[in-house]
Amino acid sequence: MLKRLSWLALVLAAAAVVSGCAHPISLGPDLDKVSSHTTARIDKKVGYFIADAERDRQVITPGGGGDKVSYYPYRDLETALYKSLTEVFTGVSKVSGPADAKVQAEKLQLLISPRIVTTSSSPSLLTWPPTQFGIELMCTVTDAQGQQVAQINARGDGHAEFDDFKGDHSRAAKRASEEAMKNLIDMLSKTPALTR
Repeated sequence: MLKRLSWLALVLAAAAVVSGCAHPISLGPDLDKVSSHTTARIDKKVGYFIADAERDRQVITPGGGGDKVSYYPYRDLETALYKSLTEVFTGVSKVSGPADAKVQAEKLQLLISPRIVTTSSSPSLLTWPPTQFGIELMCTVTDAQGQQVAQINARGDGHAEFDDFKGDHSRAAKRASEEAMKNLIDMLSKTPALTR
């Protein structure tokens, strides 16, 4: 009887571990698909900054089959963010924050600080990759003196079914990232406060 109870406890513990695990995925989109449909860029030098704590922050959201997925949104999307900004502005620099000496030394006119919120889900009971993924990219734009110039909110949604993600478990997330970056480029390009 004791052996049977011990075996049952072991099986239940294993099931809890398996059903509660978080599978790693990446949000980084295909950079070749992150581009502008216009050729004219805004003739301004901008800096962007992401705090180290944000860059290292891991996020865990739901997948399918009762499992979860884990990723680092700021780290995964930083290269795509940089590429998006170079599609809009003539000069882009990475800075550590508003007080970075590069702001004055490089005569940066605008500073951009992104905030990223993600969601994921899947109705599947058999597979863990998310079939739906959402990315909200909120960028606060200030001038070199710290005065807010604009607030840009760009969203991307990605969907993937089994045939899509069987070769890439991150497919829905990458599609959301690609759409979010394209929308960011479009919104930055059309915001009057940034173009004048």
